[in-house]
Amino acid sequence: MLDGTITSVLGATITAGTLSSAGTVTNLLDGTITSVLGATITAGTLSSAGTVTNLLNGTITSVLGATITAGTLSSAGTVTNLLDGTITSVLGATITAGTLSSVTSISQRSFIELATTGITTADAFTPLPANTTSVLGTYSYFIVNTGANPVNTRVEISADGTNYFVDTTGDNPLPAGSVDVIVPSRFLKYTRLAYQSATPGAASTLNVIFDAQGT
Repeated sequence: MLDGTITSVLGATITAGTLSSAGTVTNLLDGTITSVLGATITAGTLSSAGTVTNLLNGTITSVLGATITAGTLSSAGTVTNLLDGTITSVLGATITAGTLSSVTSISQRSFIELATTGITTADAFTPLPANTTSVLGTYSYFIVNTGANPVNTRVEISADGTNYFVDTTGDNPLPAGSVDVIVPSRFLKYTRLAYQSATPGAASTLNVIFDAQGT
């Protein structure tokens, strides 16, 4: 049908016209669909739909899920892919290009935990392998002196991974059986913990846990 109105149909391919109610529409090149369970539309307006597979150009006011190349999605539960357009209200979306006007909250940041246990101290400061902190927002070192002698600790930072600056010192000396947390005060690309025996010749052992959250 090149031009006209269909009030009720289970499936149709329409070049131009209006479809008011349909179970499944395979292809609509130009027109308006007011109520449909699923449709593939090249150009037109879809006012209410359960699932829309593909909409090349148009507007969807209410839909549970859709993949849209270009258009506007005003309200949706889940959007799988939106290449170009605007989403005003959505529970979850992956967007390649477009605008997300309002986000209520981000449910979870990334979390990193790295544990190094059974570390034996020496008279000179010895660093643990550096942590790359360039993409981390909050991070700290949890230190447990599991040995019989006090220890000294400090956090060192670096921009190049070669030259390190002493950023923060621990609660030194840390007695045997005690716990400390060191939070770096400055930001650089690399951060590491260094440790030493507080008393020369009196080694101890440490457990160190690095905890961090992404931005």
